[in-house]
Amino acid sequence: MYASHRAGDITYYEELGLTPSASAEQIRDAFRLNVRLLHPDQQTDPQLKGIAERQMRKLNRIYAVLSDPEQRQRYDERLEADFPDTVVFEPPSPARRQLQARLAWAGAIVLSASLLLWLAADSQPGIQGRVAEASSPPVSSTQTVPSDASPAQTDRSYTAQISQLRSDLRAVAIERDAAIGELNKLRNQKTAANATQFAPLEAADSRPPPGVVDPPPAPRLTVLANVAPLPRFERPQQPNRRLAGFWFYARPPLGQINKNQALYPPEFIEANLMEESGGIRGSFRARYQLADVAISPDVNFTFTGTQIGSQMVCPWTGPGGAKGDVTFKLVSENSMRIDWTASELGSQLGLNSGTATLTRRIE
Repeated sequence: MYASHRAGDITYYEELGLTPSASAEQIRDAFRLNVRLLHPDQQTDPQLKGIAERQMRKLNRIYAVLSDPEQRQRYDERLEADFPDTVVFEPPSPARRQLQARLAWAGAIVLSASLLLWLAADSQPGIQGRVAEASSPPVSSTQTVPSDASPAQTDRSYTAQISQLRSDLRAVAIERDAAIGELNKLRNQKTAANATQFAPLEAADSRPPPGVVDPPPAPRLTVLANVAPLPRFERPQQPNRRLAGFWFYARPPLGQINKNQALYPPEFIEANLMEESGGIRGSFRARYQLADVAISPDVNFTFTGTQIGSQMVCPWTGPGGAKGDVTFKLVSENSMRIDWTASELGSQLGLNSGTATLTRRIE
């Protein structure tokens, strides 16, 4: 299940720098290029390494969806459903926008004045008659402009409507000022009544009667400010020293060539190692660029062994009767070196050995 996209969200294709029409090979190349840029082993600062690990987990989730045809189809359908065609509205004319703005201001002023007059009428019965007059809607001379009217007739109609609005606003402003004055008078009268009612209490002797001892003052609490919090102890995370995982070959940056000219450059290398019954079972798959020999560029075999320390040496078997030995050795937490040799090529294997440094896919 994928989260819904909103306007402005970055899609999986944009995360990889691609378009939805990208091919499977383009997606794979973009994924490996991002791995080379974001891999945590390239960071020495702990904070940057943590950020890189989170980005790698996100990148792996994206690649898992786009590299699988069924998941990619479901994602594309959801993407099309979240971004329907946009409806373009034609903006109103400048004269209509000006009239709408003035009508909005007039409505706000009329509402404010009606509220003030209602409050005044609720507190003083003497001005109820005035409130009734103010609350009735003013007579407006606004007329609807015919659809076939000329531009000159339209401008004259808008000018007449604006003049009428100005006149109505002036009348509302006068009534508003009168209501505010009445409210001020009511507030002054209420303040004077309260002062007269509580004056004897304020003038009374507030001293305690004879024989009554004043209670001791409450202790003052001292607040410590700017006190640094105690450091939080975090147990250091143990590095992953297991060979189990999915490993792949990350291509070198553009312009960098293989220093060992005796080795054929790989198109891709993938090794999947899984723990099973105290041992490790897995498969190896690779394809090399062979330009000068007419042999098969593919290498595929399976193996079973036991990890000892940070490495594992075990036999392998491949199609067509091919077999040999393979060595896996951890270089760092997320980097592994693999060396394989063939003792029998069989009927399908063309290469007799290979070596590479692979990168762990972070889940």
